[in-house]
Amino acid sequence: MLTVGSLFSGAGLCDLGLTWAGFKHSWFCEIDPFCRAVLARHWPDTPIYNDVSLIKGADLPSVDVLCGGFPCQDVSGAGCRAGIKTGTRSGLWYDYARLIGEIKPKYAVIENVMGLLSLGIEAVLQDLAAVGYDAEWEVLPAAALGAPHHRERVFIVAYPDGGDDDRERRLLSPLAGILGKSYEPVRMADWLGIRFDRTDRASAPTAYGGRVIYRVDDGRAEGMDVPVRAVALPARVGRVSKDQMLSCLPALKALSNGIVPHQSYTIGACILQAEGLPVQPMP
Repeated sequence: MLTVGSLFSGAGLCDLGLTWAGFKHSWFCEIDPFCRAVLARHWPDTPIYNDVSLIKGADLPSVDVLCGGFPCQDVSGAGCRAGIKTGTRSGLWYDYARLIGEIKPKYAVIENVMGLLSLGIEAVLQDLAAVGYDAEWEVLPAAALGAPHHRERVFIVAYPDGGDDDRERRLLSPLAGILGKSYEPVRMADWLGIRFDRTDRASAPTAYGGRVIYRVDDGRAEGMDVPVRAVALPARVGRVSKDQMLSCLPALKALSNGIVPHQSYTIGACILQAEGLPVQPMP
């Protein structure tokens, strides 16, 4: 079983997908108090470090995999587009790169928004090369896994430079087989029997007028809330009181900053296959 150290863990959505696949977490690092509480409930016996800029590789338990999505505010199309620079939120990437060099994991899984491809991926790849790592990347939309929204995310998988010994095939090449028909290059996606056009960002809410955001924290690392226990948002914001909205904000922030766990599951499955290890079936 491969062990994981998680950076910028958030509410553990990326980590949930890796847990599904068969990884075991050794530690987390997350600064947000609400997210730390969620992690502590799902993984009660796993240490949680606070500030990525203060931890040192020599002080951390050894792990096979580092994973995490560093802050996207400065590379996102919806942000200020300042890029990866010291002193910016997205500049925390430099601490991720530092820890890769200090820990020397077998793999590093780096997740971020599509904007990274036009503003920052060169810096990421250069920093990975500087600490001796090669990298592959893919854009994996949540819609390709049946979610009713696009949520396209870039996943970079880095591994130690093999020198002249090139891999027989790309580590991420099994993705299409793992995803099956949902990853075929077709226009339409299927979710709960509802078909919507993945090329049209307005098509999902047009096709489905229901409520799709639910609580994640049910106390189990193996799964998300079942509908019976889920607390849905009212269909119209006008029905929400100020106190209700304020109580929802930490959870909504955690969800909006996260990914669909199925996305990280597929990346984890590729790594396990490359290692010749069994992959647990997706729930």
